[in-house]
Amino acid sequence: MSAPPPVTAPPQSDYGRLFNITLDAPAAPVPRVYYPLSQSDPPEGLELHPLAVSGEAGERVNLAIFADGYTASDRETFLTDARALAADIVSGDSAMAHVADLLNVWGIFAPSASPGIGIDEPLPGAPFGLYRPGRELRAVYVGHPGRAHAACAKFKECDQPVLLGNDGLYGGLGGTFTIITASQRNGPLVLRHELGHSLIPVGEEYEGGFVYSGVNADAVENVHKLKWKRFLSDPEHVRVEDAKVPLQAYPWHDLDEGKYVVRFEGSNRKRDKRRYTSARLRLSLSSIPYASHVRLTLNGVVVDLSPQFAEDWDGVLDRRWVHLPLPDGLPAGKVRVEVALTNEGRRAKAGQGGKMLSSIEIAEYAEDFQAEPGFVGAFPTYDENGDVSLRPTNEDCLMRNVNQPHFCVVCAHGLRASLKRRIARKKGTEAAVGV
Repeated sequence: MSAPPPVTAPPQSDYGRLFNITLDAPAAPVPRVYYPLSQSDPPEGLELHPLAVSGEAGERVNLAIFADGYTASDRETFLTDARALAADIVSGDSAMAHVADLLNVWGIFAPSASPGIGIDEPLPGAPFGLYRPGRELRAVYVGHPGRAHAACAKFKECDQPVLLGNDGLYGGLGGTFTIITASQRNGPLVLRHELGHSLIPVGEEYEGGFVYSGVNADAVENVHKLKWKRFLSDPEHVRVEDAKVPLQAYPWHDLDEGKYVVRFEGSNRKRDKRRYTSARLRLSLSSIPYASHVRLTLNGVVVDLSPQFAEDWDGVLDRRWVHLPLPDGLPAGKVRVEVALTNEGRRAKAGQGGKMLSSIEIAEYAEDFQAEPGFVGAFPTYDENGDVSLRPTNEDCLMRNVNQPHFCVVCAHGLRASLKRRIARKKGTEAAVGV
């Protein structure tokens, strides 16, 4: 059976009913899918390899990275890729270095008949059958979830399964399984973020989702009794910071087919004093290897994107994330944003999935908005319906900004407490799990 289209629907969609899976978070860096348990045998020839082991499996939370799309001759390539991911998680100044004493990371190799992952359907002979539903650099699904369940159940070293696809471009999935690719640029970003959802566990911090829960989310009416009140930078003067999000869209528009134009009303009104004095632009693009290949205008004025096109990304066709401050903010009244290829961009050859504008967002900030890095307060987040919840920091957490390499202090402490609880349950103890 051919694969379903990319996920854009909430949990009760026809898609979820048709394929007997539960969907979550259409606005996520990758979608999340919850597969029901099913009976199956694990793939043959599974090999266990320690990657970052801090203690006995029964006394740690064990992350198991499984190979898919790696042939027998790719075994060392898989181990190299898996070791790099393990290091990104728990070594040095990494996102989870502060809980390395509570984690083990293992690699589990199973050979595939052919290299890579499928498009529209699993490749024959792949142990877990990872595939993309189309060529877009977006979701990667598991074609044989029963095998993946069985493979994890086979090992005491698997508490949290991670399926690693042998593909050098962005893609993945959260939910029952954390699915990532071997993209050097994006694999670690997706892994950190999705493990945050699974291990802390928490909901979203960025705009446009519909699951805002856990230690990093609270209701506006709780502004004076926040879950993270112990971490507040200025507990005597807590307020909801003033920010608006007049534009958020997920167009998935191929710029080779023409320019993308969107019109909206900014938060400033012409007759009033200009309250929102700065803004931030976010884009997600793929097959755009240089800033000179794309032109973005705001009410006809060109916005320079080059500061977000780092030299070490020159020539890269993988999906990229552009976060650019607009220090002068938006004009009052109507705003028109246009994104188009330049002549150079039109002449360039497209990579897999096309020259895609995946997402675009603009947030506006009041003049007195607290933007100091590391400040813990009460920052508004707008869900898919425009309703507001609160988060602890502005742009300091990888649960909001996938380019950010670390958790905020609230999520970091929540992660440690959650891992301690999981270990206590495994050991059958009622040990204290405070941080």
